[in-house]
Amino acid sequence: MRTTIGKLPWYWVLVCLIAGAAIGWWHPGETSALTAALEGRLLDLRHVLRGPLKAPDDFVIVAIDDRSVDRLQRFPVPRAALADAVDRLTDAGAKVLAIDLLLLEREAGGEGDALSSGDSLLVAALARHGHVILATTESADIPPDTELVKRSRLEVAGTASAAHERPEGSVGFRLPVSDFARVASLAHVNLPRDADRSIRRMVLAMPIGSADYLPAMPLEAVRLLRDLPRSAMKLTPGVSIALGNQQIATDTYDAIGINHYGDGGGIPSYSFIDVVEGKVPPDLLAGRAIFVGATALASGDVFLSPFAVELPGVKVLATVAANIAHGQYLLRAPSTWAIDIVVAVLLSMLAFLAANRRSLAIAAIATIALWAVTFAGLQYAFTAAYLWLDATTYVLTLFSVGILTFAARIVQQRRISGRLQSERDNLARYQSPLLAEFLAEQQSPSFHQRAQEAAVMFVDVAGFTRRAERLGPTATVVFLRELHGRIERSALAHRGVIEQFMGDGAMIIFGLPEPTPTDATRALAAARQLLDTLSDWNLDLEAAGQEPVRMRIGLHYGPVIAALLGGEHQGQITVAGDTVNVASRLQEMGKEHKAAIVASAKFIANVHRAGRDDMLSGMRRLAGQQVRGRNETIDLWVWP
Repeated sequence: MRTTIGKLPWYWVLVCLIAGAAIGWWHPGETSALTAALEGRLLDLRHVLRGPLKAPDDFVIVAIDDRSVDRLQRFPVPRAALADAVDRLTDAGAKVLAIDLLLLEREAGGEGDALSSGDSLLVAALARHGHVILATTESADIPPDTELVKRSRLEVAGTASAAHERPEGSVGFRLPVSDFARVASLAHVNLPRDADRSIRRMVLAMPIGSADYLPAMPLEAVRLLRDLPRSAMKLTPGVSIALGNQQIATDTYDAIGINHYGDGGGIPSYSFIDVVEGKVPPDLLAGRAIFVGATALASGDVFLSPFAVELPGVKVLATVAANIAHGQYLLRAPSTWAIDIVVAVLLSMLAFLAANRRSLAIAAIATIALWAVTFAGLQYAFTAAYLWLDATTYVLTLFSVGILTFAARIVQQRRISGRLQSERDNLARYQSPLLAEFLAEQQSPSFHQRAQEAAVMFVDVAGFTRRAERLGPTATVVFLRELHGRIERSALAHRGVIEQFMGDGAMIIFGLPEPTPTDATRALAAARQLLDTLSDWNLDLEAAGQEPVRMRIGLHYGPVIAALLGGEHQGQITVAGDTVNVASRLQEMGKEHKAAIVASAKFIANVHRAGRDDMLSGMRRLAGQQVRGRNETIDLWVWP
């Protein structure tokens, strides 16, 4: 039989839909620190399941690695060496140079206000190239040079989203040496780490000063790579950034998700010292955007990523630039939030339908299948469409609705079980507990005229008519209730089924719901127990001035027909046949023989076959007795 619990009514769908909409609106992967950490790990898992992605070939990294630092014997690298590298890259035809080095101070060696020879060489090299981007970083204590910022700021076109909040007051930035900044573009290289030190998104427009925004270095690199004028780059705060014909959807912090390419297909990287020494073929650099930055351990500029424990910041910047240039950035914007809300509502309904199957096994299979399909959909959206959907929203929706549905079903089941048990207990008062239990466990009771052997016992009180006349109606009811209680306890103690109470007597069957070899033995034991309880009761009656109760019991064993009799809506399980008639006649013969128990020889033979001759002690045999309604005589056994 399948294990089931009650199904919930359909109005629970509305409850689950509200729960799904609430979780979707909450957007836990974005708005809560704890669940945001979970979302970060789920995003990393999507990267790992997808595997490395081949990076575009129009971006190159020139890495100031440990080998370069060893050769130059200095970190940061000398400005003359940096100038030499810029000249080499210019000669090789590099289209854009994005220098991820904070050139905040002049190099020592200049006289007075004059630049050192290294700084002078670098200014000349930067000016000669023409498409150079220098790094800046936020600093609350240093007000920006508004004249330098004005040349590199983002144009704001459009109204900020309602959720977008710009910091109040002037936002400070650390800018490069002004001589360098005047011959280059400025862009920020701020990379916010998540709580676990992982890098998963980058802000493309940082507030600077009191009203301006500064573009991120990757964004500026793509603009220059496409030869777009600065006016072609426009910001709608908290909504998007226009880059020529491309609309880059951002979140409310003007950020995009980073689509990591992985070590197997990452951005091509060449050593800084190899560039300085002319060992990198020009065709590997020509026409490309070159990111120059430190990867040496001494720099400390490293992050965690799904594919690397230590990912240098310059590689992150180059990855973001490639993401933007080829539309491969992870979309996590108000549009994906809307998707999350719709999907959360849909999942809440499906989670309810899955968990509300009547069979628990089917409900479990359907729930597991729904989880699997959900994660497959998340992975497909990530891999095929670069959608960063909020997996945490979906997980909490499936988990919450599933738990809510199963909990509600369990509560409902307990309520139903309690009601059914109460009804069953009430019905059991009008049917033998043995039969009530048997019928409750059977889908189709096997009582359709079933032939079997059974022991039948009839019980009757001698002189009841006179007693009832003396007691009156009220006292008679009390007397019968006491009598029936004693009969019931004796019968149930030996698994007897009371077929019916008949005024001052009863008909009891031993062999229902299934016959056993000990039916006659149990019937005789019940008869003796009943007589014993009458002895104790008679003492109380005599003390109350009433005459004692004298009981006559008839016992017979033989074939009967067990059947469910009655009409369409009400029935009763009973037995019929000559065995029942004989047992009734034997009870009547107790008066003739002045005996409390009258049993047939066939009944006694079954007690003997059960090995219980000890129970026959005190009984005497009467041979050849005539039973009313029968032609042949039978042997009887009576007690006392």
